[in-house]
Amino acid sequence: MDFNDTHEEAAFRAEARAWLEANAELRSPDDSGVGMGEGLEPENVKAAKAWQKKKADAGWACITWPKEYGGRDATPMENVIWNEEQARFKLPGDIFSIGIGMCGPTILAHGTPEQKERWIPKLLSGEEVWCQLFSSPRRGPTSQGCG
Repeated sequence: MDFNDTHEEAAFRAEARAWLEANAELRSPDDSGVGMGEGLEPENVKAAKAWQKKKADAGWACITWPKEYGGRDATPMENVIWNEEQARFKLPGDIFSIGIGMCGPTILAHGTPEQKERWIPKLLSGEEVWCQLFSSPRRGPTSQGCG
């Protein structure tokens, strides 16, 4: 198995790296970054939304999504490359995994044109943050313990 980038993948990696170097701070070797479920403080949410908008404005948000919806029609391998490159930089925590990782692709695959028009741009730009809530039938509603 050959794990080296193809010529096209190397060109994509160079483009992604150049954009990231111009727009983000390189992470120091001892910086482990923000972990899952961390970085939900208001200042980080604001920074994450600003970073998502910056990526969207430059065509680097949701790169596997169709171009007509603001993506790049990127291949799965290009998405891996983007994630590898992005991991080298000091970035706000990812607060968009539910909306961009689950809901957006579902709307793109099964939504009506009206639903796509309503939701996709706001997910892509970071204007809206979606979440997922759970409830345990035997324990009462999740919201019971909130507040």
